[in-house]
Amino acid sequence: MNSKSEPSYRRMTWTDRLIIERLYNKGASFRAIAKMIGFCASSVYREIQHGLYPHLGAETTRRPYHYSAKIAQDYANLQATAKGQNIKLGHNHAYANYVSEEIQKGRSPDQITGTLRKESRWTVSTPTLYRYIDKGYIPNVTNKNLHEKPRRKRRYRHTQATRPPKGTSIERRPKTIGTRQIFGHWELDSVIGKSKGKNQSLLVLTERKTRCELILRAQGKTSAATVQALNDLLPAFPAGTFKTITVDNGSEFQDCYGMEHDLNGNKRLTVYYCHPYTSCERGSNERNNRIIRRYLPKGQSLRHVTQADCDRIAAAINDMPRKILGYATAKELFDKEIAALLAAQSEPSS
Repeated sequence: MNSKSEPSYRRMTWTDRLIIERLYNKGASFRAIAKMIGFCASSVYREIQHGLYPHLGAETTRRPYHYSAKIAQDYANLQATAKGQNIKLGHNHAYANYVSEEIQKGRSPDQITGTLRKESRWTVSTPTLYRYIDKGYIPNVTNKNLHEKPRRKRRYRHTQATRPPKGTSIERRPKTIGTRQIFGHWELDSVIGKSKGKNQSLLVLTERKTRCELILRAQGKTSAATVQALNDLLPAFPAGTFKTITVDNGSEFQDCYGMEHDLNGNKRLTVYYCHPYTSCERGSNERNNRIIRRYLPKGQSLRHVTQADCDRIAAAINDMPRKILGYATAKELFDKEIAALLAAQSEPSS
């Protein structure tokens, strides 16, 4: 006959262990138990060793340890979870220590693995590194040391506005700006400290192509303070650095003319207004705002925050390798764009 024979090997089951518990605790021999459940006596002996516990009963002089099917099953389950491929980390203590140091500096697991891969250095994948941190393989690091956890994307819906914006709607913004292929298009928002009080507002600008961040210490969350901050900022950069700015409908962005024109009345850029309650239209801005909150938590007073503090935070953000930038930094890309603008302006006109 060509029928397949029954497999000669099988694992011990919960039912087998219940039979062992009943027979062994009544004084049956290993050989008798083995014959009953269909295993060899040596297998039964090894199995019983995993389920023994001290027992104070009538038979303590003959068999002071009884067998527990529950204890043996728990042991078998633990052994099953321990099986699998050895961890890639192995005894690479230098790598584990390096990851620990970088995470404590504020870098994310993805930034670490991406940078190492870019430099052709050995590393595990980002999901694997997250798993190693979760299992405690990285010294002095737990999930509490990680700034963010992956989360489900929020779905946005446009809210119908009750009045038109003070300037041009984002609906009329050229589609080429949405491709992020052209330098000089920015997003602008406010980060506030306490809801009441003076000197509690910062203006944060994010360049859409390079993700470069600029943080300005504003005198207040007013349209006049916003215009004054732009008047101070824009002359410090070459022409072409600021082509457009996309803002929300906050009160500090209501002076569209003042933002778009310099002190002589010359138009210097175009301002586009997002739909109400649609922060995803300034996605890069919102992403960097979450990083800023690592340094300036919500509800914390900003009264004593100086422009030097703002520059330090912006520099830390701009020096982060970013996955979306191919693990380059925003500063590297921004400096290249500024150098290209300066080079173009220095060329003699034909």
